Amino acid sequence: MQYRLLKPELGHRLTSVNSTNEWIKNAEIPFGSWVIADEQTNGKGRGQNLWQSLGEEPLIFSGKIKLSAAEISLPLLSIFISSALLKTIYRFFPEREEDTTIKWPNDIYKGEKKVAGILVQSEYINGIFDIVIGIGLNFFGQHVPEPLKDKAIFLCETPLLEGDLERFANHLIGEINQAVITLLDPSQVLKDLVWIEDHSLLKNKIIETEWDERIIRGRVLGIDELGFLLIMTETGQKIELMDTSPNFRMI
Repeated sequence: MQYRLLKPELGHRLTSVNSTNEWIKNAEIPFGSWVIADEQTNGKGRGQNLWQSLGEEPLIFSGKIKLSAAEISLPLLSIFISSALLKTIYRFFPEREEDTTIKWPNDIYKGEKKVAGILVQSEYINGIFDIVIGIGLNFFGQHVPEPLKDKAIFLCETPLLEGDLERFANHLIGEINQAVITLLDPSQVLKDLVWIEDHSLLKNKIIETEWDERIIRGRVLGIDELGFLLIMTETGQKIELMDTSPNFRMI
């Protein structure tokens, strides 16, 4: 099939939108398109959650691509999109290499607080995935709302310079496309998984989560070739986690 990756020339800039993910799903918006918005009033998070952009300078981004379902693992795509975002952060803010990591399956953390979230939504049609990639990143702000102070943080200590947001978004598009190209070449996937594990918040951490209708505790071993988190439990059982549960936490 002909893959439809993001195209720099198919970008849009909106002042305000309900949800960039919902906006770009419109059938009149061609595959390869992407959008950034200054304001989002009903951002989408995982499940029934909402994404709340913080501060004066957030990145609110969505892109729409088309891929063969036979050649892509959606959990792995989600974590590779996270790596594309982290690589872009390192490119523009190299000082963040000291404290900013990927939190499986699809978040970016600065220290132990969330600074960005990724939402990958897909529709399966005749062996093809129509995919919408949503990214929210809190660049800079003066104030984190009280209910989120223990959970969220800003990436930067100072405001962005003029044009930085647009340059960041354009570089991110290239990194997302490269991540997808890597996923389509099995010989390259392991190399990128090693990079992701080296920049993982959960690397060698002890976690507690719900699995098979019970609470288990174990050490994180890494991420497998399908994007699942590998855990060695206290009883010596090796398990694969497809997703986090409400009870997921680091010990």
